[in-house]
Amino acid sequence: MDSLPHLEPIFNKLRRGYHFTPEDGEVYRTLWDRFGEYQRLFDSLGLDLKKHPKNVVYLVANDNVQPGKQARRMGLFMLVLVEHFGETHSSIVPSLFDTGFRIEDLPHLKTARYEEYMNAIDVHDADDLDGIVRSLVRFGFAKRVDTGFMLRRAAYRFLDLCREASDLKEGEAEEVSTSQDSAIDSPDLADSSSIE
Repeated sequence: MDSLPHLEPIFNKLRRGYHFTPEDGEVYRTLWDRFGEYQRLFDSLGLDLKKHPKNVVYLVANDNVQPGKQARRMGLFMLVLVEHFGETHSSIVPSLFDTGFRIEDLPHLKTARYEEYMNAIDVHDADDLDGIVRSLVRFGFAKRVDTGFMLRRAAYRFLDLCREASDLKEGEAEEVSTSQDSAIDSPDLADSSSIE
């Protein structure tokens, strides 16, 4: 255990939810290059160290742990941002990662629908949005720049969640469509539904 370099800062940051990317320099390179050793160590502690295809290293929470308020706020914040980019840009990636964002220009409180989403998680003004950005920075999903903030590659994890949610939604729609088709094709189901 002592032979693994940067173990203390890596452990402390990962357990707090930080996501390491190449922007983290030597500490990231060490973690990436010796990933198997770190993974075995974390596994022995009951923790699941993961690599994302976009060169991000992070810990995964236990399956029975529900996301906390802060995680839900960051998730909804990113979902609104991704949806907005999908509606206003020809492609979400790389635009999302090449853009510098200013808090006052964010779409989150500019339309009634987005504002309703934000109010549901107790976000009402620019200070509340900035609080979410501070969380994104703390966990390695964003970085501060002169004009505001930019997303780091770790934010690809949110894109994955958006894709999964979209796939799930499409799958549910297909299931409903298939079950309705089955009900129409099946005389037994059609008869029983007419009894009600």
